[in-house]
Amino acid sequence: MNEKEKLNENEREALKEKHRYYIRITSAVVFLLAMIGITYLIFPILKNLGQEGWQEKVREAITSHGTVGGLFVFLAIQALQVVVAVVPAIQAVGGVLYGWFFGGLVSFAGIVLGTLAVWGIVKRLGKPLVEAVIGEKHVKRFGFLEDEHKLIIILIILYVIPGVPKDVITYLVPLTDIKLRDFLLYVIPFRLPAIMLTTALGSNLTKGNYTAAIVITGAIVVIAVLGFIFKDRILSALDKRKKGGTAQSTAEETK
Repeated sequence: MNEKEKLNENEREALKEKHRYYIRITSAVVFLLAMIGITYLIFPILKNLGQEGWQEKVREAITSHGTVGGLFVFLAIQALQVVVAVVPAIQAVGGVLYGWFFGGLVSFAGIVLGTLAVWGIVKRLGKPLVEAVIGEKHVKRFGFLEDEHKLIIILIILYVIPGVPKDVITYLVPLTDIKLRDFLLYVIPFRLPAIMLTTALGSNLTKGNYTAAIVITGAIVVIAVLGFIFKDRILSALDKRKKGGTAQSTAEETK
């Protein structure tokens, strides 16, 4: 490579870095606007949590937009949770508002909408956006998702394990070779059990079924503890599996 080619290569790298910088700035602005929108939407809900009779106040805050309007508000909040991953336990509120079954379905629909939004954004803006939103640490930690032959099975395992940041994975999946249709049909449905468990907790609390609520809470705690204990081991095993496969492929190519 001569000096002129080296110079051109350096110029291309400089342009790429400039492009990444502008994407990070744009991502920060979008993130800030999304945060403002979320605050506006959920403040009437959050200000009532923990107060006496909060279930009824939460219900009133949502239904004040009307039956259909309240449903769309809840859907928007759930979708935004996927996009910015800052709204905690909104599925439980769905159980309070709509019961465990319909509340679970509405929460799942919101998650699908949020997933579609993330998919479209990432496909358009690429890896620099993902690094800006979730951080390079997470990108590297889940690097084993790249070039994974059994990606659907790996993703199902990750979505089933408690404690694994599902919304972080949602940002990483569009960078892989998996098709959106396959992701929606075969992977996302594995979020339903956890969603239904959480909406059942909210539903039973608002109905005064405290025995059932305690049982569900106990199940959630046990599952969460198991996930906390084993998730890092599973992620490390998946990472080693990927590195081992990469090394084997390299060795075969050099033969």
